[in-house]
Amino acid sequence: MKLTKDQIEQLKKLISYKGYPQIDVQYEILDHVACKVEELMEENPKLSVPDAFQKVHASFGIFGFSELEESYKKMIEKRLWSYYCQELKQLFTSYRIIFPSGLLFIFFQSSTLLQDSKAWILMMIGFLFFSFIWVVVRYWGTHKKYKQYESYLASNNIFQLINLGVIICMQGHSFFYREQGVQTGLFAQVFIGAILVSISFLFISIFILPRVLDRSIEDTEALMKVYGQG
Repeated sequence: MKLTKDQIEQLKKLISYKGYPQIDVQYEILDHVACKVEELMEENPKLSVPDAFQKVHASFGIFGFSELEESYKKMIEKRLWSYYCQELKQLFTSYRIIFPSGLLFIFFQSSTLLQDSKAWILMMIGFLFFSFIWVVVRYWGTHKKYKQYESYLASNNIFQLINLGVIICMQGHSFFYREQGVQTGLFAQVFIGAILVSISFLFISIFILPRVLDRSIEDTEALMKVYGQG
């Protein structure tokens, strides 16, 4: 038998009640559940949709649909990292590499003009700080529209990266501008190296993250159209 539209909606609500409110997660689970519910109701026409659903849910074991949810989330996270790597490769193989290269040149020149060997670090930290603010302001408003989709919520890791970046920048600025004597020793040099690598990674990432977020939003909007939510 084929489930009716009302029965499908019933299943979606039951999936949501089980603790899966994200729309795309519901449909991912629904793809696996609907066929099994149809088979059970074919075998026993008197079986209601909720009863058939409970039997299907029980067949997944004590963790229910958690494995399906985790599998879907891992797929999204893997896709986001794939987007990041693609955008990174494209940055280094296109004319856009001029922008970060040009900024670095200006930052290094500032050390000469200001006669301060650490001025370029301060300028880079300032650039990152204001860039992070711009990313948050630009994209935070979209959160309300897309928050029902895991395909968008997974990109919140980018905002966590921004929080980490702000912390690294603040701590890096504090450390670099302490008294010179404090920065001696192997540990201090290793720490300085780690901060520089982190800041360099964040600097390159700021030219990539908006494009990764845009691609994540495009994926979510495509799902909205498929699921009739757009």
